Amino acid sequence: MENNKKTYVSPIQSLDFYLQNYRDLCKKLKLDNELSELREVLKRDVATSVREVLQNSNYEALVVTDTNKNIIWVNNGFREMTGYSKSFAIGRKPSFLQGKKTSQETKEEIRLLIKQQKRFSKSLVNYRKNGEEYLCHIDVLPLYNSNKKVTHFLAMEKEQVAA
Repeated sequence: MENNKKTYVSPIQSLDFYLQNYRDLCKKLKLDNELSELREVLKRDVATSVREVLQNSNYEALVVTDTNKNIIWVNNGFREMTGYSKSFAIGRKPSFLQGKKTSQETKEEIRLLIKQQKRFSKSLVNYRKNGEEYLCHIDVLPLYNSNKKVTHFLAMEKEQVAA
């Protein structure tokens, strides 16, 4: 007696393959859009090193400030993470997200690190529009013009979830 069983590829296995490709494509399109917006805001091209950092980082929100710490641009992820719209955030300092449980010591460390104009990472308690607190990890990059002068800071932000 012959075994006539045929082997089929499960649609679920196929979906896993396409789903990963779909996620990769969405990530690439998101990055391309954010780089385009950054170029427009900065009125210059974004350095290759910054593109590479963004490509290899796992962030939820992007915030660009000028050297006076005023927000000049945020990405769409900022609203998703904080509840605040782009139009509300622009023109304010990122400190509007801080509150009662935000460490004074961490705020001072961040101020000092910004003055040093070097890349740094820190975590601090921030507050969403609805008042809910969350632990925010920030990775801050200074952005340079063609004369090697710092003109802006780019913060890549991600909520840290307690393990």
